[in-house]
Amino acid sequence: VCLRFSFLLPLPPTTFVVEVSLLTLKFLWFCSPGYCKAPEEFPFAKPLTAINESEFPIGTSLNYKCLPGYSENTFSITCLENLVWSSAKDICRRKSCGTPPEPINGMVQIITDTQFGSTVHYSCNEGYRLIGSPSAACLLLGSTVTWDKEAPMCEKIFCPNPPSIPNGHHTGTSWGRIPYGKEITYICDYQPASGMIFKLVGESTILCTSDNQGNGIWSGPAPHCEPAACPYPPKIHNGHYIGRHVSPYLPGMIVSYACDPGYLLVGRAFIFCTYQGTWSQFDHYCKEIKCILPEFMNGIQKKLHMRKVYHYGDNVTFECEVGYTLKGSRQSQCQADDTWNPPLAVCTSSKCSCKTCRSFLKKSTSMANIWLLRKKKKRIFKRAYMTPRTCTLFYHSIFFKILFIHERHTERGKDISRRRGRLPAWSLLWDSIPGP
Repeated sequence: VCLRFSFLLPLPPTTFVVEVSLLTLKFLWFCSPGYCKAPEEFPFAKPLTAINESEFPIGTSLNYKCLPGYSENTFSITCLENLVWSSAKDICRRKSCGTPPEPINGMVQIITDTQFGSTVHYSCNEGYRLIGSPSAACLLLGSTVTWDKEAPMCEKIFCPNPPSIPNGHHTGTSWGRIPYGKEITYICDYQPASGMIFKLVGESTILCTSDNQGNGIWSGPAPHCEPAACPYPPKIHNGHYIGRHVSPYLPGMIVSYACDPGYLLVGRAFIFCTYQGTWSQFDHYCKEIKCILPEFMNGIQKKLHMRKVYHYGDNVTFECEVGYTLKGSRQSQCQADDTWNPPLAVCTSSKCSCKTCRSFLKKSTSMANIWLLRKKKKRIFKRAYMTPRTCTLFYHSIFFKILFIHERHTERGKDISRRRGRLPAWSLLWDSIPGP
């Protein structure tokens, strides 16, 4: 070690002086031997002799021996001229415990190595749980090293018996203990005696799995069986349900229907939910209400312009032609059941009928006065001579072969004409009804 001084001091015997001249200045360097500080303790070795000094001169050597758990070596370190100790790296090597055995159905995980001071971890394959310590350390035992714990065991995981459900069963009944990874399926029972069907609510399949502690548990709760419910009831055209929707529609529940105004319900007014989860036969419908007038209505005024079809709530009013009498109510209304209320009236008359025509023709030659109703409700008098077998009946009309004697107010008197023809019975009015 050298120091620079600008004045003279008493020098120790090992000191040497170097004179340095720089320009006109003179410096004196005083140099003495160097020292290493006491070395730090090694975790893998200990000195053969106690180290009591705090520093050591250059060239000093210290002897060490490797600690147990390390290779049985001795070595020394020296204080170098740069005032540091020589390296002791990799002189004492850790002893190895060897690769630990793997557990059956498991594995060992080596974090760094298997030498003295290291730790390894154990784990089990899926479906198995660890019985024993999950780790082991390579430690000193006497003069050698070994693993402080034995390898653990890996035990197969089993789940508890799956829960039973009312009105159903599962597929794991015959398995006994159910191993990890096994699935079981739940099925609802069918009761043929009652015909009842149950529907599964929830997940039909559950899986045997495990929790963080390796205990066997089921992946979810068991489902349950409930009577099969019916879907929403079908809609009806031109009608509606009676009441509100419910959920669910269980077997035995009834839904009633009603038709909108102007429509009539045909069929049963209700359906019910069966034990099979379906609705009973849906065979009803809403029919439009229509009241029909008869095609032939004798004596009804033609100017009334009657329609063939009337709807619910419509009214009709009747009037009869001259020579007819209204029998029944003058007005009637179309009801909700396709009927008229009051019942339709009819027009009755004393005009010619088929019966009187037959009676008239029983004689060999007959003559009768006939009133023929014409336009404007006027009566035109005609005297008809009718011969046998010339009057036939067809749709309330009288076919005739007749001699007409027209009464004229002329100088020539009576005008006689002969012709065949057809007169509807309702247009004839006998002046006198022939005898039998």
